[in-house]
Amino acid sequence: MKSKNNLPFSNLKFENWKNLLFFAIICCYFITFFLYFVYDDLGGDYQAYWITGKIADTKGYSEIYNLSEMKIVYRQIINDSGDQAKIETLLSNISPAPYFSVFFIPFQFLSRISVINGYKLWTFFNLVLLLGYLIFFLRRMDSRNHTYVSDMKLLIPFLISYPVFFNISCGQVEVFVLICAGEFLRNAAKKRPIISGLWLGGLLLKPQLLILVIPIFIIMRYWKALLGFFASSGIILLISLWLSGLAGMRALINLWTNYSDGVALIVPEIMINWRMVGVIINNLLNTSFGSVITGLGIILTILAVFFLIKQIPSYGSSLWVIKMIGVFAATLAITWHSNYHMAMVLIPFLVYALVNKLLPEKFILLWGITASVIFLGTRIIELFFFGLTKIDYFNFHLIVIAFIGLISNILILIFMIQYNDKLETSLTKRLSINYKS
Repeated sequence: MKSKNNLPFSNLKFENWKNLLFFAIICCYFITFFLYFVYDDLGGDYQAYWITGKIADTKGYSEIYNLSEMKIVYRQIINDSGDQAKIETLLSNISPAPYFSVFFIPFQFLSRISVINGYKLWTFFNLVLLLGYLIFFLRRMDSRNHTYVSDMKLLIPFLISYPVFFNISCGQVEVFVLICAGEFLRNAAKKRPIISGLWLGGLLLKPQLLILVIPIFIIMRYWKALLGFFASSGIILLISLWLSGLAGMRALINLWTNYSDGVALIVPEIMINWRMVGVIINNLLNTSFGSVITGLGIILTILAVFFLIKQIPSYGSSLWVIKMIGVFAATLAITWHSNYHMAMVLIPFLVYALVNKLLPEKFILLWGITASVIFLGTRIIELFFFGLTKIDYFNFHLIVIAFIGLISNILILIFMIQYNDKLETSLTKRLSINYKS
C-alpha cells in the first residue's frame, strides 16, 4: 500500500507551488496568444495607433483624429478578407486614439511596414524594453548585489501580471507609462524633485492618471516637482500644437469631451473603475441606479484619499511612496476611462516597496498573480462550459477580471491607509527616542 506522501504534489513546498502556478499562468498566456493569432484578434489598440501613424505620414498630423480618414485606412487593412459584413462591423467599431500628437511619432515610422509585422516588432520592442527597464530600476533602487537569476525571481510576479499581459496583447503603450512613473519615483527617491516632475509630465500619455496627483501635489506644496511637471507638459503641448495645428488640437479636445457619431467607446463593462459597476448595474436592471452607485463609490474613494494624505511627508520618502501607491490605485478606481493595462503604473512603486521592505512580499505576490489566476480559471470555464453548452457569453472573463481590478484598487488604497498609519507611528517613535537621547 502506497504512502500518502507519494501522492502527486503532496510534498511540494510553498516555493514549489508558486513556481508551478507561475508556469501555469505562462502556459495560459501562450495558449491565449496562439488563439488570438488564429482568430485574428490581437493588437486591436496597436491597429488604431498604426492607422493614426499612417494618416500622420500621408495626410499630416492635423488629420489624425479624423474618423473618416481612419475608416479609409482601416478598410485598406481588412479589405482582403472579402467578408463585407465583417468589414462593415469592424468599421463601425473603429475609434480614434485620443492622445497628444507628439506620442504618435514612433507610429508614423512603424506605419511604413505592414500592420502585422509592425505589431510583432512593437511587441518584441516592448518586452525587451520592459524587462530591461525593470532590471535597471531594481538595481538602482536596491544596493544589494544582483544576479540576473535573483532579479528574475523578484520580477516574475510583475512580468506575468495581468496588466502586462493585457498591455502586450492589445499592443498598448503602458510600458512607456511605467517608465515615466519609474523615473518619476527614482528621481524623487534621489531627492531630485524637478527632474522627478519632468518625468511625471510623461503621464500625459494617459492624462486621466493625473486627475488626483496634480491637485494633491498642489495641496502638499511640492512646488519643485510641479515646476518640472509643467515644464515637460508645456513642451509636450507645444510640440503637439506644432504638429497638429489648432484644428488638430480642437479635434482632440472634441474627442475627449464629446465623441462623434459612429465612434465606438472602449467597452466600459470591462474597466476597473466605479464606472464599470454603474454601467453593468444599469444594463442588468434596466435602471439608472447604477449611476448613483458609481457616484457614491467615487466620492468615498476620494474621501479615503484625503484621509491618506492628511500628513504631508518629505518628497520621495518611504511614507511618500506608500501614499503615491494609494493615490494611483484610487485614480484607477475613479477615473472615467481605466482599463486593466493602466495598472502597470503601479509596478515601479510596488518594486520599490518590495526591495525596501515597505510592504509584505505576499501582498506584492497577490497583486501580481490574482487577476492572472482568475484569467486562467475563467478561460477554463469558458472552454469547458460555455464551449460545450454553446451559451452566448459576453466577455465573461473580462467582466470578472474587471471586478477583480476594481476590488484590487480599493483594497490597495485601504491597505496603504493602514500601512501608512503604522509607518507614521513607527517614525514618530523613532524621532521621540532620538530626541530624548
